[in-house]
Amino acid sequence: MQSREHGAPSGKRGALEVTAAELAGSPAWFPLEAAGADVLRLVRLEEAAYRQASFLDQRILATHPREGTCSIETAAAAAGMLHARAHYIFHIGHVGSTLISRLLGEHPGFHSVREPALLRALAAAPAQAAHAPSLTVTLALLARTWRIRQRALIKATSFVSEIAGSILATDDQAAALLVFTPPLAYLRCILGGPHSRVESRALAPARLARLHARIGSAALPSLPGSEGEWIAMSWLCEMSALCQAATRCAARVRWIDFDEFLTTPAAGLTEALRALGAAPAAQEVEALLAGPWMSRYAKAPEHAYDAALRRSVLEAADREHRGEIRRAMDWLARAAGRHPLIDAALAH
Repeated sequence: MQSREHGAPSGKRGALEVTAAELAGSPAWFPLEAAGADVLRLVRLEEAAYRQASFLDQRILATHPREGTCSIETAAAAAGMLHARAHYIFHIGHVGSTLISRLLGEHPGFHSVREPALLRALAAAPAQAAHAPSLTVTLALLARTWRIRQRALIKATSFVSEIAGSILATDDQAAALLVFTPPLAYLRCILGGPHSRVESRALAPARLARLHARIGSAALPSLPGSEGEWIAMSWLCEMSALCQAATRCAARVRWIDFDEFLTTPAAGLTEALRALGAAPAAQEVEALLAGPWMSRYAKAPEHAYDAALRRSVLEAADREHRGEIRRAMDWLARAAGRHPLIDAALAH
């Protein structure tokens, strides 16, 4: 059975109804989002489109891809035809995970899938996901690759770390890179960017709720009172989520401090590749680093960005927000010793 067009207005192409065999056959039909009861919205992406995209969410619609649909039952049938094999990148946000994903995605052994919306929806509102594919089905579809010897490398959105343990539990061969920076570097990074400060404020209430659910409200020294303290709480929320996942799957995770990675990128990239089961030669690593990504802003490649520019941003934030940074670090210091997950986060 082949895909067939339906619901097409006169003179326009409508969405195609995609079969289970087509869905299982390659990553070309990407599962974007649940679109009503028992319907999955798909977009048609070639390999180059995956490589270009920083976010595989609704923003991909700006490229006007071909659209399709299938039922959740069809998606489950497709998943049943697949042997899902994927590795993962979990992170705390604004710590270079997109750059690392792009570098690793240039290796022929990996197919990078960045920030899929379906996974984000499952993490954000699992109780409301009755009409969406299950986690197992979602991961099977995201794990499809273009070539037999490839393995998918799924870079999740930061708050998907909340279900990182559940994701890794679906496959005992899956490995994960846990990308972070220590709190001081994180504070400087967020305070050094107007857009990141706005985003941090918007996400703060949900992060506080997640942190309370994980460690209890009594474990915090106080409610955050200043911008810096709220950013410190955000760091603690995301880091404690990673620590919780690492506790469940310690042998299959590798921590990557992004600033250490930038200091010695060849060693850092080699370590990441080996953690994912590759055995790279030094020339391979050099070739990956010689590509365009080390000198571009990975989320928006049209902009130049490199380690030197990052250092200058962090140094400027340190000068301009020194008092706020000090209050934030003091808040974290008062949190020490109040819960094992807090101490695990601070130990990194």
